[in-house]
Amino acid sequence: MEINSIVKFKQEDKLYVDFYKDDNYYIDIHYVYVNRKNEIVKIRREPFIMTTPNTICRDELIGIFKRNSTDDSVLYSILSILKYNITVNPEDVVGFIKDSEHANFLSTINNIDDIRIERTISMFQDLNDLLFVFYEKNSISEKSKSNATKKVYIYETNKHRKTIRKQYKG
Repeated sequence: MEINSIVKFKQEDKLYVDFYKDDNYYIDIHYVYVNRKNEIVKIRREPFIMTTPNTICRDELIGIFKRNSTDDSVLYSILSILKYNITVNPEDVVGFIKDSEHANFLSTINNIDDIRIERTISMFQDLNDLLFVFYEKNSISEKSKSNATKKVYIYETNKHRKTIRKQYKG
């Protein structure tokens, strides 16, 4: 009698296996490139396989920035990192499906540190995303004009008083 109930439980449990939370081993990364006119120039997507389940390491993030900071010979800097991670519990799935408008799974990543992706129900893992927004940097000629540093000359005018004056020359 006991063996039959175990077999029956296992058969019923197979129906709900997609609703159990599981580790994330991959995530889709979207790259959004914005020019200086605040127009989206390009959007790219690539799958990313995590070396550690549920975590994108700081070193991997820096590698992502370096590989994707140039597009079509234009230099970009990171403007924002957004994480979309569905963290619905199995018992809340029915409520989530009925009222998904009020669910907020989008968060901003403020520090360049390890990014933790929370365990997700298996059937929702494809919805987890990481979004990198890159903003076009100034060109080298514009950068040199805006960051022109003036030389500061320091000299002594009177050795007895030890007064030091700064003179700015343009």
